[in-house]
Amino acid sequence: MRTHNLFRLLIVSFSFLIPVSASAAYNSNIRGVLQGVYVYSDGDYIYFRFEQQPTSHPGCNPYYFVIHGSVPENRRNAMLSRLLTAYAMKENVNIGYDAQGDCSNGYIRVHRVG
Repeated sequence: MRTHNLFRLLIVSFSFLIPVSASAAYNSNIRGVLQGVYVYSDGDYIYFRFEQQPTSHPGCNPYYFVIHGSVPENRRNAMLSRLLTAYAMKENVNIGYDAQGDCSNGYIRVHRVG
């Protein structure tokens, strides 16, 4: 019986040493009219803001939403096209984003534009 308890203690102790990795998560949606869409020549990020932009986020600066530069170029271009169309037409756009963390360049990471 004593050996069994020691074995359990060792298993529990070592379980705390197993690394747990965090990853980007699409876990929330928001809809709104765009205030602006911004791209820069020094990176592949796409920044944008809603007229009613969120004022807080648990881990990222809420001033912008960002499509990360690691998104494949063809997908980034499709998302940019959708954003620019919505901006030009002053229509609502719905995005999927990470509401918990895993920022993109310090701002709220976007996973979907619809």
